[in-house]
Amino acid sequence: MARPLTPPPHHFGRKGEAPPPGTVTGNQVHGTVVLRLGGHPPALSGADGDVVLTHLPGATVGVRTADCLPLLLSARNGTVVAAVHAGWRGTVAQVAAAAVRAMESDHGVTPKEIHAWLGPCIRPCCYEVGPELAATVREHFPQWAGQVIGTFRSGRPTLDVALLNRLQLTALGVTRIDDSGACTHCHNGYESYRRDGAASGRMVSWIRCAPEEPA
Repeated sequence: MARPLTPPPHHFGRKGEAPPPGTVTGNQVHGTVVLRLGGHPPALSGADGDVVLTHLPGATVGVRTADCLPLLLSARNGTVVAAVHAGWRGTVAQVAAAAVRAMESDHGVTPKEIHAWLGPCIRPCCYEVGPELAATVREHFPQWAGQVIGTFRSGRPTLDVALLNRLQLTALGVTRIDDSGACTHCHNGYESYRRDGAASGRMVSWIRCAPEEPA
């Protein structure tokens, strides 16, 4: 019997919450390296990488954030999942695309078979950025700059990281995308480095691979 097409267990972290025991995370360096849980070595916690991908039945992978975007990806049957850390640097480098391409090249999961969830992050209502970053986004994504760059009340630019990731996913062929819409800076229930500085903690968002089917 085929697996039912139900979303795998997943959760976007909040302030003070702990992830499930055994959740595997990487040492996030704002890049596009994909860590593959289930290859060699079998345990990857602490390795440098901003994507943790697994097909191991029952394994849980996660990312830590405090304004950056947590992005969770799954094959439709939950047998391949990935957790993605997408700050502005990773977003400009297209870390979401790295995760989607790894799911396809490693496991044959096409973009149209992927379900994506965009979690709480700092939103353009609060994300004032410098003109240099705005110029970088315009250079790399001229087709979307008018949608993702706005103007803050100070007159400086804003950046919509969640929307930029959504547009990248859509361009790859991912059509099932859900967005929490939550702003970490606005709501005290979330950690926010922009709001609290060095006093902020980190939230862990996670997704669990489907268990093995009974024989």
